[in-house]
Amino acid sequence: MKTKKVKLNKKAKRRLIIAAILAVCVLIASFAVYFTASVYSQIKDFDINNLTTTATSSQVSENGKTYYTYGSAQGKYTKYSEIPEVMVDAIVSAEDSRFFVHDGFDLPRIIKATIGHITHIGVGGGGSTITQQLMKKTYYPQEKKTMQRKLGEAILSIQATQQTTKQKILELYLNKIYFGRGENTVGIYAASKYYFNKVPSQLTLPEAAYLAGSLNNPVYDDVYYVYQRSENRRNVILNLMKRHGYISDSLCEATKKVPLANTLQKNPVKQSKKYAAYVDRVTRELKSDWGIDPSKTNVTIYTYLDTEVQQYLDDIASGKNYSFPNKYMQTGGVVQESTTGRILGLLSGRDFKVGNYSYAFSDRHQPGSSIKPILDYATAFEYLYWSTGHMADDSTYSKGGWTPKNWDRKIHGDVTLYEALGKSWNLAAIHALNDVWKKTGKQKLIDYLKGLGFQMDKETFSLAYAIGGWSYGTTPLEMAGAYAAISNGGTYIKPHTIKKVVVNTTGETINVDERLKSDSKQAMADYAAFMLREIMTTYVKDEKDYSAFDIGYNIGAKTGTTNHDGKVPGIPRGKSKDNWLCGFSEDYSWAFWNGYTDSDQRKHGLYISGTNQSKLIAAKVANLLSKRKAKHSYETPSSVVQAKMVQGTYPYEAPRNSYTTYQNGKKVITAWFVKGHTPSGSSSNETSADTLSTLSSFSASVTDDNQIRVTFSSYDPRSMVTSGDVVYRVQVYEGSTLVHSQSLSSSSATLGFTPEANKTYRVVGFYSWSNGSGTSNKVSRTITTKKSSTEKTSYSVSSNGSRVSDGSTITGSSITVRTSGDSSNQVTIRLSGSGTASNTVTAGRSTTFSGLQPGGSYTVTLTETTSDGSTKSLGSFSFKVQSNTTEETTED
Repeated sequence: MKTKKVKLNKKAKRRLIIAAILAVCVLIASFAVYFTASVYSQIKDFDINNLTTTATSSQVSENGKTYYTYGSAQGKYTKYSEIPEVMVDAIVSAEDSRFFVHDGFDLPRIIKATIGHITHIGVGGGGSTITQQLMKKTYYPQEKKTMQRKLGEAILSIQATQQTTKQKILELYLNKIYFGRGENTVGIYAASKYYFNKVPSQLTLPEAAYLAGSLNNPVYDDVYYVYQRSENRRNVILNLMKRHGYISDSLCEATKKVPLANTLQKNPVKQSKKYAAYVDRVTRELKSDWGIDPSKTNVTIYTYLDTEVQQYLDDIASGKNYSFPNKYMQTGGVVQESTTGRILGLLSGRDFKVGNYSYAFSDRHQPGSSIKPILDYATAFEYLYWSTGHMADDSTYSKGGWTPKNWDRKIHGDVTLYEALGKSWNLAAIHALNDVWKKTGKQKLIDYLKGLGFQMDKETFSLAYAIGGWSYGTTPLEMAGAYAAISNGGTYIKPHTIKKVVVNTTGETINVDERLKSDSKQAMADYAAFMLREIMTTYVKDEKDYSAFDIGYNIGAKTGTTNHDGKVPGIPRGKSKDNWLCGFSEDYSWAFWNGYTDSDQRKHGLYISGTNQSKLIAAKVANLLSKRKAKHSYETPSSVVQAKMVQGTYPYEAPRNSYTTYQNGKKVITAWFVKGHTPSGSSSNETSADTLSTLSSFSASVTDDNQIRVTFSSYDPRSMVTSGDVVYRVQVYEGSTLVHSQSLSSSSATLGFTPEANKTYRVVGFYSWSNGSGTSNKVSRTITTKKSSTEKTSYSVSSNGSRVSDGSTITGSSITVRTSGDSSNQVTIRLSGSGTASNTVTAGRSTTFSGLQPGGSYTVTLTETTSDGSTKSLGSFSFKVQSNTTEETTED
């Protein structure tokens, strides 16, 4: 079948042609409008004052002081009058031979660049004048090369040339440009000092030619890295200077014969190390997270640098206030606020310089047992609704040839969570994660870790991760951020050093801290964070291994150690490879690592032996932070409740009788539970015989006569106090030592305790069952007594935190005698009876008599010696020691 051709008449053809022409015109017009709008948006905010400012990017600390300025390791801005003519000639020859005659751009260059853009869908370079390069560095530091940008540069270059001088443009250009690798070469002054140890006005022809030649590719033409290439490039610039008539042929050839090495200084100027770790982190964070290079964009960066913390970490790194076992040991750490994510200081390594490899956040290591709280137990609280009274399963585990062991090579059966974490039993942790895995699946656990800031993309997740056997590992920065979430009720805020960034040329402000705060997320359930915090802050006070952190601050901490697998020649299998200590308090979190580099391990056969250095460093930092006034206190979420349970039962069982101590041979304890998951037979909502009310407020103050007065929120219902079932309980600590404990029947009272003058105490208040079977949440307050203003001397005596009076019988094996009075007087305290001892102290101080014999009777007499030598008796008292006193010991 044939198809007939449809013939268009002349009128139809004309319409079609007109429509096509109109469509093309519309398309061209649309592109023109878009192109024009795009260019206009780039140039509309041009301000000559912003361009000609001599300010450079800087970092400003939390106290408002500038502590670092970019490109000015030597801190100088060079004016045009200080730049030698030979330097101007070299720069113009190399970069823009018609600089002093064109209007900001060179038409032949623009045409060349435009043709390159059309033919290669991009600009290959070579078309920019010095003025355009200045515009790019000032207004387009991060943007790709496009026609719009090139046209915008040209327009701005014309405006700049019209509104200022050529000399000023060249001056600004030479003070902003890179002349080599790193911050030490930004600007003509810094570069002159770095390469030649001269000021710019002293530069010679071969030196100026080298500097001008380095601008084409400053990273790859740095003479300290590529000598011959740099010398060849210098000679190219000399030829250009000859071509443009700045030097003669004979001078050109003579200068080429001068070895570049003869002009260089042997030891390049070293950058300042002051706060180097923090400066480095701020710069990297600004580049990676916000796409701004402070060496290219003029910005003021407001940071959270805590100069006291950072200097302390710097002094540790330098060995000023810490002694490392040898010169090869490396360390890294991060200290941040736990409630905000704000980094106060970093320890990036020993002898660290800006740009070096950072052991705080670059280097990844297996976390060992320091990951157990986060991965094994927080998830068990969150997904299995474990109670703090849960018994962990520390039995053998074996699968696929993997048979992990505890560090002591023993099996411990059912253990409390306090022991499982405090003693760091591996098998208990593995069983815990395995139980969670069975319920949640693998991906949910990986997502859980990602939510806490861990990089998991390269990890091959397995059950070995329960005890820190990771494929790639983690960093102190990630660990500090995750531990902060434990303190912060499960809320994770990305760790950051920057508060805000102000772009000085445009006035644009990026409120980094506000953005990250708004991006915070509940990465861990509040009840999981609370229960984990209860466990960790308790075993820190009970376990000898953590005694350095029991400093009167509610600290939770966990050590970590990894071991060699025998694959490194010269290092036996099982020797320690990494050490960690991660911790938190109400206000801060921190994480520290120490170990050896892979190269030092292989070259010198180095492995860790002896003390965990990270634990020692972390303890020093915790002690520094503990001297600061507390800003926050831990909160008890409404999602948890206390109740009694029969220990060792699962599902949990409530005792049949609320006041029973044992049931069927098992101990009855009080523990924390997730609401709705209390033991069978108990209530998750009511304050009953099983559950104490939450203490909402508690205060402690010093009276005019230097006594301690406390006030509780009244217990509800008050009938529980009236009946004697509930008491108000107070504990007084001096450092980590309990010095007084007292039960009250009223919500406000002055304690029966005589504190020392001018001394700081931690006073803890809580509700308690009168039989001691359970307590409410605890609230801690810090007070400082007044300086003594009277010569009257008094004393008080305590044992195990309880007051000792005349005729008392004590259960402990020691007593502490505390005095108060004029510090110019001395008090002699003599103990006699089943053994004799005598101590003399300054009034206002205390002394302790230990080793008291069970069943023994003792008398204590006190005599005061005044500053004039006279003496007087302060009295005496007698007491007995209970005959069946025993001391409890704990094994590491």
